[in-house]
Amino acid sequence: MKTFRAISFPSLVLGVLGFLVACGSELPVKELAEAKTAITRAKEAGAERYASGEFEEARKSLLTAHEKASNEDLGETKKSAEYAKSKAYDALEKSYPQLTEESKTQANTSINEADEAYASQLAAEPYNNAVELKKEGDTLRDNADRTLESYPKESGDDAKLKTRLAAFDQYEQSNKKYLESKKAATDAKSLALSQKQQLIDSLADIEKNLDDADRYAGGQDPEVAGTRERLNAAKAKIDEGKIKEGYSEVDDIRKKSAELVAKNIQSYALKKKAEAKDSIGKAKDKLSTIDQSKLKSSKDLQTSYQRADENLKAADESLASAEELYSSEKYEDSIGRSEEAIRLSRIVVDQSDDIAERLRTGSSVAGRKGDGGDSTSSTKKGEDTSTSSSGELPEGWKKYVVRKKIPADCLWRISAYKQHYGTSKLWKRIYDANRNKIKNPNLIYPKQVLLIPPAKGSTKFDPKKAPKKQTGSDKVEASTPEVKKEEATTPPPASTSEQEPEEEEPSTPAPSTENEQPSDSGEQESDEEAR
Repeated sequence: MKTFRAISFPSLVLGVLGFLVACGSELPVKELAEAKTAITRAKEAGAERYASGEFEEARKSLLTAHEKASNEDLGETKKSAEYAKSKAYDALEKSYPQLTEESKTQANTSINEADEAYASQLAAEPYNNAVELKKEGDTLRDNADRTLESYPKESGDDAKLKTRLAAFDQYEQSNKKYLESKKAATDAKSLALSQKQQLIDSLADIEKNLDDADRYAGGQDPEVAGTRERLNAAKAKIDEGKIKEGYSEVDDIRKKSAELVAKNIQSYALKKKAEAKDSIGKAKDKLSTIDQSKLKSSKDLQTSYQRADENLKAADESLASAEELYSSEKYEDSIGRSEEAIRLSRIVVDQSDDIAERLRTGSSVAGRKGDGGDSTSSTKKGEDTSTSSSGELPEGWKKYVVRKKIPADCLWRISAYKQHYGTSKLWKRIYDANRNKIKNPNLIYPKQVLLIPPAKGSTKFDPKKAPKKQTGSDKVEASTPEVKKEEATTPPPASTSEQEPEEEEPSTPAPSTENEQPSDSGEQESDEEAR
């Protein structure tokens, strides 16, 4: 037996055929070939697993047939070959149903996995092909089962054999369809999974809705937190490859997030209107404390007061607009106008404090005392000057005279000038270098002289590092080092109880100024601009 397994069937058959042909004997070649073909087909159908007894018996019978042929016992050779074929058919009859059932299970598993990955939507063509192939396999399998059941009832050996072989063919075709279905489903799953990140990214609109709803509710709406948990769970499912399950709730979550925004934005808009009204009231109270009769002696103070009053009127108009928009259920626009009213009223408070301080100290122009404010009357507006009455500046430092122009100078605009840093992001260096003369970074004044430090290094002015005074053509204006992005800073908080929104470059230019009237560093707007 061991010797038989070590020798291939083709070699054994050729050896026997060669012997018998040489002897001139008649060999039952047809029977031997049919037995060998049946055994090979049974092996391919998994008979070694599903029908091992029948398969081993078929092999032994074929070996016996070859042994009989070598002994020139041709009758026994034919008999053994036919028996080997019969046992091979028995193995096929037992194996094919189990083989196709296993392949069908694998196809179903692959289709289910593809469906879990949402391939029905994300990879529709290969997924639908897999489903269709599986249906074809089912049809062939059912036909094969019926054919196999009917063959024993046939009359005559030839009719029975023909029916039996037809059943085998149908099983074989069914098995092929199942295997093709499995491959198509696997391909569909891979294609669907490749789109996981795109699906997660497509949920950004829901994230934004929830962020907005949470902001409007001040983080106090439990429904927002609950909906966010549902969204995160859906994302986790998608990331695990369970895309269909994760995506099943997405439409409902998206709808819910929009409802939460609509619910919370209304109450937030109402809250911002009340806040704007309160802020304007404080600004009016603050401005009303200024004795206008004391302003008559200074045109500069009168102009500053007039500008504060204009900003207050603009704040009132913004609030009125917010009220109208709220009534029209345009809540987002209403919030924007309320915030504008709050911003303008805070500027009025700062301006009022500044006017009061100037009245108290007797200075008509802020920063005049000790900052060389009126020592620049012969200097062109906005012109850099490299010297002062105290002598030269340290290397890399400059002086700049705030200009009265449209739009008015502010720290971020001064920083953005090419002769300084060329970017608005370094405005805080100017503020840090001039803290002794700038009370509020939102308020600087025409003719105010500011120190402009280098783009890097300390912003603390050290007169000891200044070179000896030069005269005439020997004066050299210090060059400005290259600006480095990492020194960009966040705008400072306003001088009110709440921090102002960050505003690197305000969208509305600062108003023009008169003579020595305050420049609001890009935070003010004219009446027309506020409207």
